[in-house]
Amino acid sequence: MAAPIKISLVRKAIPTFKYGADADQDVVLKHCSTSPHRPLVVFGGPGTGKTSTLIRSVISRINDGADPNSILILTYGRESASALRDEIVSHTDSTAFDPLARTFHSLAFSIINEEIELGDNKYVLVSGAEQDSFIRGLLRNPDNHGTIEWPADLQLALGTRGFAREIRDLILRANERNLTYDDLRKLGAELGEKYWDAATDFWTSYDDVMALRFGNVPGTPLRIDTSSIITAAIERLQKNPALLARYREKFPTIYVDEFQESDASHRALLSLLATSDLTLFADGDSAIGRFRGADPEAMRDIADKFSAETLHLSTAHRSAPAIVELGSLMASKIRTANPGRTSQVKIAPSAFKADKSTVSALKLNSQSDCANYIAHAFRTAHLMDGVPWSEMAVILRSPGSGVSALTRAFALNGIPIDVDSSAMALADNPVIRPLLLIAQIATGDLKLVPANWEIIEELLRSPMGGADSLSLRTMRLSLNKAYQKDIADLNLADADIKSSIEIMLESLTEPFIYVEWEQLAPLKRINDLLAAAHHSLQSSQDISDLLWAIWSNAKDADGASLSTSLRNRALRGGVRGAAADRDLDSVIQLFESARRFSERLPGANPRLFIEEILGETILSDSITAQGDRGDVVTITTVHSAKGQQWQHVAVMGLQEGTWPNLRQRGSLLGSERLVESLRTGLRVREELESSAASALIDDERRLLHVALTRAQSHLIALAYTEEDSEPSHYFEEIYEFVHGTSAEGAELTQIPRTLTPQALVATLRRLLMDPDYSNGKFVASLLASLAHGGIEAANPRNWWGYADLSSTAPVVAAGEEISISPSNLQSFNECGLKWFLERNGGRDGDATAALIGSAIHALASLVHKEPGITIDEMESRLAANWKMIDQTKGWVKDYELRQAAKKLNKFFEWHAANTRTLVGVEEKFELMIGRAKLTGSADRLEID
Repeated sequence: MAAPIKISLVRKAIPTFKYGADADQDVVLKHCSTSPHRPLVVFGGPGTGKTSTLIRSVISRINDGADPNSILILTYGRESASALRDEIVSHTDSTAFDPLARTFHSLAFSIINEEIELGDNKYVLVSGAEQDSFIRGLLRNPDNHGTIEWPADLQLALGTRGFAREIRDLILRANERNLTYDDLRKLGAELGEKYWDAATDFWTSYDDVMALRFGNVPGTPLRIDTSSIITAAIERLQKNPALLARYREKFPTIYVDEFQESDASHRALLSLLATSDLTLFADGDSAIGRFRGADPEAMRDIADKFSAETLHLSTAHRSAPAIVELGSLMASKIRTANPGRTSQVKIAPSAFKADKSTVSALKLNSQSDCANYIAHAFRTAHLMDGVPWSEMAVILRSPGSGVSALTRAFALNGIPIDVDSSAMALADNPVIRPLLLIAQIATGDLKLVPANWEIIEELLRSPMGGADSLSLRTMRLSLNKAYQKDIADLNLADADIKSSIEIMLESLTEPFIYVEWEQLAPLKRINDLLAAAHHSLQSSQDISDLLWAIWSNAKDADGASLSTSLRNRALRGGVRGAAADRDLDSVIQLFESARRFSERLPGANPRLFIEEILGETILSDSITAQGDRGDVVTITTVHSAKGQQWQHVAVMGLQEGTWPNLRQRGSLLGSERLVESLRTGLRVREELESSAASALIDDERRLLHVALTRAQSHLIALAYTEEDSEPSHYFEEIYEFVHGTSAEGAELTQIPRTLTPQALVATLRRLLMDPDYSNGKFVASLLASLAHGGIEAANPRNWWGYADLSSTAPVVAAGEEISISPSNLQSFNECGLKWFLERNGGRDGDATAALIGSAIHALASLVHKEPGITIDEMESRLAANWKMIDQTKGWVKDYELRQAAKKLNKFFEWHAANTRTLVGVEEKFELMIGRAKLTGSADRLEID
């Protein structure tokens, strides 16, 4: 019996402070400790110590005798609030009964639920995904909310996810600015927004249905979304002066971090609660929350609004001089005037002449090359300079294919990674996706039909199926062979013959099949999981029960419990252990989301939750505890990177159309025009659109500014050149900063050899085989040393070709007849090895293009077999059999069918104009040449 595994849980050490104190910070500390207090706004660029100064000020006041329960720290994001609390508590001995740091929404939630009388309804928060799904449900079922006269040109859009998101954004922005239904209608008329009347009707019905659905039973929690929670708190404080006075008395001291992320409702709530002891920290050039309502432009007037003094932190502590200079250059191009501009950061004169080697700007061939270059650079820094993996990060503009490219490259280089939840949707996790697919099949949302074969094949290849290309082919052949034998034994020649795909799909749900289950282990594993899922749905409609039935019965390729194998792999550590750890965190997050869904919507159909998860482009509401990855490289988005720093940072994806992304987010219903009209007072549509576009340009540059200034000692900016993607002007600006020349003629960077044992062995073997290389003995001794040191790839016994041949018999026995066809001859001439492998089973099924070609050949032969056939009849036969050729749907199917019909028309026109006599089509021929039997068929035989 194996010894039990001992696990020690160690709390992560909390750093004392990020940066040392300077004269500017001392001025802020002195102001905060001086009585009587006056409101203060502190501006500072990245790395100037805004958060550190806030923390030091709070700790100083508590250690000087201030009651920690009288201090309120407000920030943006749960993670930031938690980090502030941990930092302060670790440096004080006093006890706080309320959270020292919290978000504006957390504070507002406390206010609206305070002093709820017995029997009254309390509030619960509606998640963004839940609200999105609720809106989609109402849009799909208009009878649920009365008749809304949507314009005719919107009818086809009502059922789409994009339209639901646009109307949700419009409602959120209107709620944040405390607009009434009449306000929105009136503003829409002024701006000429033709959809806002119908949108306001929907908003009214949405609120009514929410109230009827969740507020008509005493004690039932009321649903409230994030956009309404602060305005509801403001309204409650205004209607209850005693409650307002109690909060002002309770929190006489208020600090706010990252105040540039505030919107109008945040500032209105703060104006109600704040006393003269108010300190705000802000950097208008680093705002990242415009997409959710932040208004960094308001920083220009913020000191006047609160009658506050202003101070500036002007010494950059975080980054190397060249990185500071680059950050200041990028910030200076943000066109919004701002008293907290980072260009005020002090840069030593020598920095402008300093070596800019700490910043790299590289153009490569592809996204994959970018990922591989980053992996090489990070591994070099780790091995040569001793930089911990945890001091490196890759920052992306938004989730996408870049995560997959980075994951592959880092795995090949043996680099452990932690993909931030914002960089990958929960449904994209390799363990979560098959779990959801099985749940979709069980609920009937995913049909087991040939059209969905690619998805089913993905499921079979997943960790829950464990199949690979070879096992899939073996299973198809085995099932098809057994099926054909069954047909022959039962004399069912006239029956509809099933394809091998149909047989495999049938095997996923049938208890008995044509062959023994031992030969179909991947199919059996999915079959068992579907049976468990169906059994769960028969006894319970709760999504948590359904997911648990699948997860608890899932097995890996070796037949062991998948949860156990992932846990054991995670405990072993290493690259695979980090991946397993990440997968287990995702599973925990999925079940936590399912639990909260069931609590919020008891009795809801499981498919609603599955649809929510599959519809998320990023992981939302991730509040479950996650494992500490340890020493790993972070892959994250720029929004999650805010407030963090690493020694080495790579900014990837500086492509035109991607970064900057200047597409208006709410262009149809105009949520951004609503924000701009209220911010600027503009009412002319053209001026408003111009202002919104200008604000979007500034937002994208702010995101770039934040990404670049996360680096401490080295920054890498990468872009690539492909047919449909070019580096953006952001990359060109960075390239010109680094090299002093235009990026237009920049040479493509070549990826160096990776610093892995396998790559080193490959290089040494290549040198060993080079007849012109003179140090062969030295190379051989190096390989021997590596093999002796445990590098298996260096041991010649593991090299291909070292083992004896399994058979010395010829491929074709002496005297045996050899079958040859023209296509086989062509394949053999192109590549003998390819011909041999395909001849012995190493070939996939016919591709769609080959099937289309065969179909057109068959139809073309009809002009000889049925001389009177018309082109219309041929096209009808092609359309009738198209589903056997191409399994795609929608416009893709229609397009491919039209292209095939064009080819058919072209042949028919050529045939009608052909003056030669047609004597045969698809005529077979056979010819013996010695032992070789040449067989084939001629498409057409003509006499001229």
